[in-house]
Amino acid sequence: MEKKIQKTFIDEGLGFPVVLLNVPMIKIRGKWTPDINYNALSKMVLLALSEKPVKLSGDEIRFVRQHFEMTLAEFAERFGVSHAAVIKWEKCKEEPTKMSWATEKDLRLFIVYSLLNKPSKLRNLYELLEKEKAESKRKIKLDLSQTAA
Repeated sequence: MEKKIQKTFIDEGLGFPVVLLNVPMIKIRGKWTPDINYNALSKMVLLALSEKPVKLSGDEIRFVRQHFEMTLAEFAERFGVSHAAVIKWEKCKEEPTKMSWATEKDLRLFIVYSLLNKPSKLRNLYELLEKEKAESKRKIKLDLSQTAA
């Protein structure tokens, strides 16, 4: 099997574009494809979303909800909003949602707590989120050079 490292690769398999750096690639049936563990990538993306310096998009909200295997109603109940609000956020697609900053902070803290359950990480993230209210949009970039498939 042929292998290579691709400097930049835009992966849209999670429902939104994620810019991956230094991606191990493998040639399968004549086509180059990322040679990565998508479960590990999902966790990396969730943690990157928790610290993303801009508001989350509708597609990113859907990804978070689906990753934690929550229905629209369960997600709405967990974050103290209506079922219709979650639908409205997800309909924003690649655009930032109109979610209140308090709800978005709660969502980001939920991600870190659910994945890491480390009080120090929660405190650090809370302090980071308190510094600046996120407004504009930006793609996530992850460097995969230090990860193994």
